[in-house]
Amino acid sequence: MRSWILIPALALALTCSGCAAVIVGGAAAAGTYVYMAGWLHQTYNHDLDTVYTAARSGPAALGLTLKSAEKQIGKASLQFLDGDTTVWISLEATSSYTTKVSVRWGILGDEVTSRRIMDAIGARL
Repeated sequence: MRSWILIPALALALTCSGCAAVIVGGAAAAGTYVYMAGWLHQTYNHDLDTVYTAARSGPAALGLTLKSAEKQIGKASLQFLDGDTTVWISLEATSSYTTKVSVRWGILGDEVTSRRIMDAIGARL
């Protein structure tokens, strides 16, 4: 009698463990960037100066026009124009060798366009 209970319980455990592996694997793959409240965030393993240079040249290569740029110790911000839409890029040094980049396209944000801009920045690192 116990074996009839054990077999379904074991099958359920194996099924759930497989799902957990898929969920964990999916979370690890998606962990490269986060899109939240209109902002796309990604951390790069480069210092602030290196990322700042890439953040200036990446969007420009996509045809965006630099509107303003400000750099301070540990952080920087840039504004570009994509036609008549403003693009904000924020940089924050999270350590001496990592920098968090945040991109927002327009007032409400656009994940696909922000990703394209982030990819242009990452391509220059």
